[in-house]
Amino acid sequence: MEAREVALSGGVTAHVETAGSGPAVLLLHAGVADRHMWDRQWDWLQKGFRTVRWDWRGFGDTPHVPGPFSYANDVIAIMDALDISSATLIGCSFGGATALQVAIQHPQRVERLVLSGPGVPGYEGENPPEVDALFEEAEKAARADDGAQFLAIMEKAWLVGPAREVSEVDPQYLARARELLRRADRPDNGAESTDLEFSAVDALPHLDIPVLGIVGLEDVPDILDAVQYLGRTLPQVQVEEIEGAAHLPNMEKPRQFDAILSDWLAATGGSARSIED
Repeated sequence: MEAREVALSGGVTAHVETAGSGPAVLLLHAGVADRHMWDRQWDWLQKGFRTVRWDWRGFGDTPHVPGPFSYANDVIAIMDALDISSATLIGCSFGGATALQVAIQHPQRVERLVLSGPGVPGYEGENPPEVDALFEEAEKAARADDGAQFLAIMEKAWLVGPAREVSEVDPQYLARARELLRRADRPDNGAESTDLEFSAVDALPHLDIPVLGIVGLEDVPDILDAVQYLGRTLPQVQVEEIEGAAHLPNMEKPRQFDAILSDWLAATGGSARSIED
């Protein structure tokens, strides 16, 4: 593995890890984790690809700084710094939403997309009242600066899934996911993402590249809805559902996730070697 510091806008420096050789694959983590959510995929993808990962600004080892910025622009800055002309983007949740934005704004830089439980910028799915109430409680906890309660709600919503109990979830997965959740988000310190203004909706029918959508069936309902929306809208899309997984299926059900991903990469022109358990 190689690591280097990449300067981003506003004086932020990202610690970027690269491993392997071949076509480039960028791993974009979820907003409830950091780059280490991809540890298992990192190990096998580098056998056939030049694999890249880092922590978003405000997550893990990358700080926020005051002022406007764009996560999508950060992806392009890192690609430029590593002399990567085009890549496959693999993004989970917020990372998937950012991958979509990069593909739409910079189509020449993105060969394929893998979107795991993604948000779709500009598309509003629906949640049942009890799930909306859960997120309202999270907002109250955040406003009250009750970090423990906020993390507990985030764990329930995203790591466990709103329809399950903790007792139904593998404890080894949950312990690791909890650890990443606690490292995930830092105070914004006056930083402001301009990506909130972006909508992907009008561009989706014209995004004519291979896309794999993956979703855990225990995920939040509006995420399930968003993935189905992508399945109805994108020209070249394959949608796969994973039973017994919530928002991080690559961690909770890694064998199923990896098999789906490996087969799709091979079918769409990639070179993924055998997956080791």
